[in-house]
Amino acid sequence: MDGPANDPRKAEARAWFEALRDRLRSAFEALENGLRGGPNAARPPGRFETAPWSRPGGGGGVMSIMRGRVFEKVGVNVSTVHGVFSERFRGEIPGAREDPRFWASGVSVVAHPFSPHVPAAHMNTRHIVTAHAWFGGGADLTPTAPDDSDTATFHAALEAACDRHGIADYARFRKRCDEYFYLPHRKETRGVGGIFYDNLNGDWDAAFAFTRDVGDAFLDVYPR
Repeated sequence: MDGPANDPRKAEARAWFEALRDRLRSAFEALENGLRGGPNAARPPGRFETAPWSRPGGGGGVMSIMRGRVFEKVGVNVSTVHGVFSERFRGEIPGAREDPRFWASGVSVVAHPFSPHVPAAHMNTRHIVTAHAWFGGGADLTPTAPDDSDTATFHAALEAACDRHGIADYARFRKRCDEYFYLPHRKETRGVGGIFYDNLNGDWDAAFAFTRDVGDAFLDVYPR
């Protein structure tokens, strides 16, 4: 489990996450290019700055951060890491009791626009391999000024992605998102929600196909 070379599926998942990262960066830089009005229009369009990093226990990734005129700050990061779980965590991770080695790859997005009329967003998808293998991830919106039309459009895109796959359940994944990102001190969910799923396994091809569709749906709907 120390790298993708011994498993073509690991290489396929890693390549997808990295390709999605590249497409997201291009879409966000296009938004920076297209700004025509507002208080930041005179600023130069933002561009992603990248910084590779290495994990001491194995693997690493690339951080991509942009500060621009549409986005106050947006990160689109990828990582592929491997190693051995400590004894403390082996009982909490599926498959780690049988074999403490792990491999994981994924892409994550945290986007914070300047305008209070454009919602902040979070998205991540990942593939984890221990003695078992599964996918997880999701996406959600956190608007400063909620807009019912934006909320409906975002959820419709995620629901359509779920509906295309028999292993996905939009209603359950939406509920899990609200539960996972519940803010106890405020007694409310984070933003207007989205979907969240984890431990999606069994049929690798089906789980990977759904995970790709989640990434594609976010790439399509959030820039809009």
